[in-house]
Amino acid sequence: MTKACLAFAFFCFSLALPLHAFDWGTATVNGREYVTLQSFCTFYGFSYETPSGNDFQGRSPQHNLRFKAGTSEAYIDGVHYVLSFPIENGDHDLLISRMDVIKLFEPVLRPTEISARHSIRGVVIDAGHGGSDNGATSRYGAEKDYTRDTAFRLESILRGQGLKTVLTRRSDVFVDLYERAHIASLYPDYAFVSIHYNSATPEARGLETYCLSPRGAASTSSAYLTRSDIQKLPGNDYDPLNILLASMVHSEIIKLNPGDTTADRGVKRARFVVIKQNVLPAILVEGGFVSNRMEAAQINTTGYRQRLAEAIARGVIKFVNVMGGKKMPMPPSTPDESPTPPPKTIALAPKAPSGMANDPATPKNNGKTVTSPNPAVTSADTSTTSKTKKGKTKKTIPTPELAPNAPLSDAPLATPSAPVTPLNLTEPAAPTPSPGADKAAPEPDEPPIVNIYPTTPAKPSTTSDSAAPTVSTSPPVSSHTKPSTNTSNPPPPPSTDNP
Repeated sequence: MTKACLAFAFFCFSLALPLHAFDWGTATVNGREYVTLQSFCTFYGFSYETPSGNDFQGRSPQHNLRFKAGTSEAYIDGVHYVLSFPIENGDHDLLISRMDVIKLFEPVLRPTEISARHSIRGVVIDAGHGGSDNGATSRYGAEKDYTRDTAFRLESILRGQGLKTVLTRRSDVFVDLYERAHIASLYPDYAFVSIHYNSATPEARGLETYCLSPRGAASTSSAYLTRSDIQKLPGNDYDPLNILLASMVHSEIIKLNPGDTTADRGVKRARFVVIKQNVLPAILVEGGFVSNRMEAAQINTTGYRQRLAEAIARGVIKFVNVMGGKKMPMPPSTPDESPTPPPKTIALAPKAPSGMANDPATPKNNGKTVTSPNPAVTSADTSTTSKTKKGKTKKTIPTPELAPNAPLSDAPLATPSAPVTPLNLTEPAAPTPSPGADKAAPEPDEPPIVNIYPTTPAKPSTTSDSAAPTVSTSPPVSSHTKPSTNTSNPPPPPSTDNP
């Protein structure tokens, strides 16, 4: 009996001991903090091979990962992400910024380890623009009408699945950006989704999802790190939840273009008012370009806006399930009647603008100090080595087989039963602004508008979507646009908020 009691006491004592902190390999590049690729792969269970070039592809039992040194682009399970800082070439290994490990890879790869997880009771849906603010326009109609119609469709789908909803506007009225964020603050334990349609040059196309930039990182479109980028914003309290919501929604909306990887413009970062002033997990979705002739015609159809709303809803429900351990079913999908484009291959996207990128004139190894990965991990691993044709030794950590770019299952993520190694990476120190930052133009409060048709759009015909797309919204659109006769997938009538 005494031995049994002693054994039980020892077992309880062992459970009370803290988990062994992982020993990361670290590096400093021009004052910025990085971790080594080998320690990253060891921690997250990715296969690892000593890099012989700039490209990396790794697989774990749950995920696959691809990126290229010298760029700010990464692909997790085939989904495009724009990093806060480029992948760097170290003396003996590739380097990943500590900021991206903490603010992107950790929440996306291990969502059940987010300490701020909590049940989500509903969604605040924000239809961009409205009233005197048309947003972007095309020959078919205005962004403000498309966003409101999509918002009604999203609301109907989410309510059908049992989620409560609130709309920041239900009619063609102008609502201030700060007022939209204030409306969201009235509904704790909700998520916030802002719906927009993009505009740029006529050649631009595809889908984007934005969440708030972490403190100390420039926005995706910024060429400088400014003083405002170093200030903490209300939305930064929800950094892990923001990126997780953006990731799950974006992974669904890119399925609207099967086989066309060029249409995936990525999960990006910005400091738009509706996400930086928000006290809820918040994202902004760009559902396509009204400045692109082909996408403008597509956006103008009720069928496309219905499928986009369904895709956003699937991502939101995946987020709700992970946040609260629920098993809400996915909404049904409306079939796409348009022909599927042939699959296309695409290389890694070019380097994204970043004020934190190295000066090309800087010598390759200037300012770099790399420490060795955890010696205990190195001595205990079961990796194998082989020689390449050039005589270089490659080190490989074996992992279970996984099909290239295999997507994750839609099944709910289970909470691990065994203890999980804590990340134990402290957030990097706030850097100093980039030289010339004072000359940089202020970041826009919302996505910029480049109107190809700045004047009032011509009145469309009343023919069907397949013949000549027309604006079809419910409630009816503004007086300059006639409703379409296409009645497929009609949006729901306006209803009162149900907080």
